[in-house]
This record gives sequence, C-alpha cells and structure tokens, in this order.
Amino acid sequence: MLRATCPKLSAIAKLLREKYDLHFAMIARNAPEAELRLAEAEVSRISRLMTNHRRKCPKCTSALTGVTPIRRRPLLLDIAS
Repeated sequence: MLRATCPKLSAIAKLLREKYDLHFAMIARNAPEAELRLAEAEVSRISRLMTNHRRKCPKCTSALTGVTPIRRRPLLLDIAS
C-alpha cells in the first residue's frame, strides 16, 4: 500500500473510510434497500473521486510511477532445480 503524501488525497481517503463505515453500519442494522443503495453510490462516488485525483495530481502520479523495479517471476525450470 502506498503512503499518501498529498494532503488532498489523505482527506479523500478519510472521507472514503467514513463512507465505508457508514455503509457497514447500515448493513449491520438492516437498513432498507433504498438507503443501502444510496450509501453504496456514495462509496462508489468517493472512490472514483480518489481515482481521478491520483490520475491528475502531480504528487500522486509521481508516487504511482515505478519507483521500485518490478521483479520478474522466475522460470519454472529455475524453481525446479
């Protein structure tokens, strides 16, 4: 998991966590379907907002670009020997 260095991304993440908590609380208390749909829509909206922010923010896009090299999977022959 990446650490949020962008203050706006941290704020969006906190809001998303609150929306998830509210949604789970509604499930626990057997809320009506209409309320659950609205809560799910809010979670989805905030998640899209976070994705769009990561795509557009210079701080967030630099954190997502490959800073660490990608390790290739070993060949099956290397594993067997």
